[in-house]
Amino acid sequence: MAETVNLKKSYSALNEKIAKLYDESGVRRSFTVPYVEGQPMADHVAAVGQAAQQNGGLTANLVTSAHHSEGKGWGSGDGHTVGHPAEKLRQTIIPKDDERAKAAIDAAQKHINGLKFLLGDDEPTVQTAQGQLNLVKPTSGAGMNLFDLGVLLINIMHTPTQAVARAHSGTKPGGHSPNRRAPVQEEASSGQETPETTPGGERAPSEAPTADQAAPAAPGAPAASEQAQG
Repeated sequence: MAETVNLKKSYSALNEKIAKLYDESGVRRSFTVPYVEGQPMADHVAAVGQAAQQNGGLTANLVTSAHHSEGKGWGSGDGHTVGHPAEKLRQTIIPKDDERAKAAIDAAQKHINGLKFLLGDDEPTVQTAQGQLNLVKPTSGAGMNLFDLGVLLINIMHTPTQAVARAHSGTKPGGHSPNRRAPVQEEASSGQETPETTPGGERAPSEAPTADQAAPAAPGAPAASEQAQG
């Protein structure tokens, strides 16, 4: 069986490790909003916004969101979104050989490994993310404040995740998803969703294809997208 990766799970694990680092470093949470089984994501986001507003607003907190590693996983009620006060995080310095910081960095590396599996080691966005992570790996973040480490580990994943989304949209029959096809193609595909697409026509980037599916899509996906949009 071909190897697969689950970016949703590894990204959730990264957020879980960051929150644990904050909790066990003595920074008390501003709020905790649990997931609710069957609740629309829009309702959860609204609840998080309300909780944040009651605690200084989103800009005053660093928010992480995760499903429990040993729980039911993505889409279940087994997890939560939490906020930690940004100012307190900035005031807390990571000590030398902090095992919790190391665990967060290891989780970030695992997520990058999944991105590499899908996009290849030569993908520029993956190389940039790996280079930035390599800056903190030798020291496990010692001397940094909690806020800066958390923001770094989360932000370096953004651009390569976008690259995965573009690559995956090119793996479906007929080329890119309806949202990325030329108008004539879009009309032809209207109402013909496949099991691997969402109602909006996009495939979630963390629902990873096999290596055979992903490999040929990565190099050509961005160019094909630009042509379709043009």
